[in-house]
Amino acid sequence: MGKAAKGAILREKEDSHIEAALRYTVEWLKQRGVYGDIDFVIEYLDDVNHYALLKKACKLMERDKVIAFIGGSHALLNAQLERLTDQLDMPLLTTIDDLKTTHGATKIDFFPRAQLFEAVVDLFRHWKWNRITIVYEDSAKINRLMPLLENDVYSGIRFQVVRVQNGNYRRAAKEVKELEECRFMHKKDCSEFHRLLLDLNPQQTHKFLLAGLRMGLIELKHWFLMTSMELGTMDMELFSDNHARFISPYPVDNNFLIENRDTFNFTHFQTHVREKWNSMTEGSTNLRMMEAVFTFDAVKTFATAYSDVSSLITLDDTPQTTCKKPNSAPRKFQHGKTLLSSITKNNLRGLSGDLRRLNGNPLKSNFSMRIQLLGYSGKLDDIGFWEPATDVHVNMSGDSRAQLQRNVQVSDELKPHFRVTTIMERPYIMLKKNHYELDANSKFEGFCIDLLTELSKDLGFTFTIHAVKDGKYGNDVYGNGTWDGMIGEILRGETEMAVAPLTVNFRRSEVVDFTKPFLSLGISILYKVPDDQQPDLFSFLNPLSWHVWLAILTAIVCVTLSMYLVARLTPYEWNLNFSCCTAHAPHPAAAISPVDSPIELSNNYSFWNTLWYVTSTMLKGGCDFGPRAVSTRLLGGTWWVFTLVIISAYTANLAAVLTVSRPYIPIKNLDDLANQTTISYGTIRGGSTMQFFKESKIGSHEKMWNYMKNKDVFVKDNSQGVERALT
Repeated sequence: MGKAAKGAILREKEDSHIEAALRYTVEWLKQRGVYGDIDFVIEYLDDVNHYALLKKACKLMERDKVIAFIGGSHALLNAQLERLTDQLDMPLLTTIDDLKTTHGATKIDFFPRAQLFEAVVDLFRHWKWNRITIVYEDSAKINRLMPLLENDVYSGIRFQVVRVQNGNYRRAAKEVKELEECRFMHKKDCSEFHRLLLDLNPQQTHKFLLAGLRMGLIELKHWFLMTSMELGTMDMELFSDNHARFISPYPVDNNFLIENRDTFNFTHFQTHVREKWNSMTEGSTNLRMMEAVFTFDAVKTFATAYSDVSSLITLDDTPQTTCKKPNSAPRKFQHGKTLLSSITKNNLRGLSGDLRRLNGNPLKSNFSMRIQLLGYSGKLDDIGFWEPATDVHVNMSGDSRAQLQRNVQVSDELKPHFRVTTIMERPYIMLKKNHYELDANSKFEGFCIDLLTELSKDLGFTFTIHAVKDGKYGNDVYGNGTWDGMIGEILRGETEMAVAPLTVNFRRSEVVDFTKPFLSLGISILYKVPDDQQPDLFSFLNPLSWHVWLAILTAIVCVTLSMYLVARLTPYEWNLNFSCCTAHAPHPAAAISPVDSPIELSNNYSFWNTLWYVTSTMLKGGCDFGPRAVSTRLLGGTWWVFTLVIISAYTANLAAVLTVSRPYIPIKNLDDLANQTTISYGTIRGGSTMQFFKESKIGSHEKMWNYMKNKDVFVKDNSQGVERALT
């Protein structure tokens, strides 16, 4: 049997894992001596250069008699090589998830794409996940998931989609966090989206998990289903102790490892690939070990098919395959279709399981995948398998079911029990209306009760809650470590926990531990809002400030003087015995005046008439005379525009000023309160606010404390303080 050549055109760094798997598999086949003498030739690309790829491919076929190609890890280069192999009937074996839904006649895809995403949606259904957040970066990945989800079986699943844009994983993690907190939808339409499908490659997955770790996503309630199938090969040390669950299908077949345990060491194979990858990429986190696994199967399948075809047909003396040249057509590989048929119709079991998935109906093989979980223990466990050939696609081992529960299921008797103290404070802690008919925990309600109930579910404990006996929050009464209130009950061992609107301060934190506050507030002043002030006689002046009124009066005077002077200077405003009452017509007596009588001219724009004209136009009252000259008309028109703007603004503001009350607020800050003696003020006796003023060294605070300690102003609780403020 002659030597067959298999070719590969790879990028030296990015495809180093495929090269390592190629060399390892060929060496393994040679040592076994079962499939004949298989050789391979590798050419390297410096970058993504399609023209250089085609030149090297043609050289491999014409010079080295290559009769099949192994694809690299770049989808576009594989697509270019596929177009060439389709012209020449040359087998092209690819091992990557290239996102293409269709391919040519010569491409054989070893990546179990269809099986992977059927397994994903079967896991959704098996675990009854109906609220899922999908995180992706490549748009083609989300598009290929849609056909599977259109099935009516999965119609009850609700998805939220988050895309990593421009490599900003922190922003994507923040979007996931905001979706969980229901920031963009109504509460009744929002459910917990704590199940995440990470449709990312290993490097993208690692970056997103790092961002999620900073955003608080890597915690007990979160599940991460990873489609990269690299959970077993990724460095998960940073995330393994946070109690989040990481799940991934795993295509490596245990049966193959058992059958070939004497000749094949999978751990050694992984080490060889990893060492080659680390040496070429300086330890990049984007190692795709499953591509190396599929490369192993591709070489093994080709060797078997070549052996089968060679036993029937002599492949050594086939006419030389050539690419298309300017003066000649391409020459196809004579036995290419025969070799392709033998590869796709194999009956092999490879490192990734049943390879009959390569035929036209890949879902009808016995292909299966294990399901791996990295959970509470921090160890990677096999928890079951996915096998579409069976009626029950997802089967979980008995020991693994408990790990897949949201919490460890134990009886109430085995859960830790805590005595919890609290204080009655609306809306945090309240008694139900029918509390006298209830007992123990059921008689309480409020925000803190809801918080405590959810904590008990997540952390697996039971509790008994009671109101603090003395009704106090907690204060070191005598300064000798004798605490009262809820703090005192904890220190005396009467209770293990306090859940209440309890202020965190330095003195308290010295004797008890606090969780992260569920609400952050400062010291506020509570006072009764003064009664509304009714409009007074001059409230009509309120729409405009006194500066504006002064400017308007100044404008009236200036325009009056200007109009008066201009009307005196222009000859067109002087009339022969004109009267304002006759609309500028001559006076009747003018017609019978003696000829030798002197002619008298009159001007309507005396100072007082001009002031009347300006004021009346300002108030929209009108006047019986108007300007005739161009100069006075221009000045008058300008004044009309000015008055139009002023009156419009005034009218708009007047209604608002007269209808909106503006109560007088005498206290705006602590200094105002400290500098007056009319209004009394105080705090809750024994509370953190009282302690704050007592220990403060700020002058105004000391002044307020001296006032409060000498007056009967302290109250027992907030409700009593509200009542006193209202009276």
